[in-house]
Amino acid sequence: MTNPGQLSGPILEEWEWQFAGACRGADVTLFFPDNERGSRRAAREAAAKAICRRCPVRRECAAYALATPEPYGVWGGISEADRAQHVG
Repeated sequence: MTNPGQLSGPILEEWEWQFAGACRGADVTLFFPDNERGSRRAAREAAAKAICRRCPVRRECAAYALATPEPYGVWGGISEADRAQHVG
């Protein structure tokens, strides 16, 4: 069993950028798939990417998603399919 007292805590500086995200307070279902396909998925992703385009921390968010690698959702204006092409 892991002893929580031995785990390092979150480093605020690493995650602080998330507080400035344009998506903060937005409907989370815009950013993450719900088994939709085709035009429904494309419309959802386009709406999420529109929010990302005006985001002051878009670069940090995209860098996080690529480094993690984040398997789901739109992060920093980059969808799952976009990230697969970027990495692949």
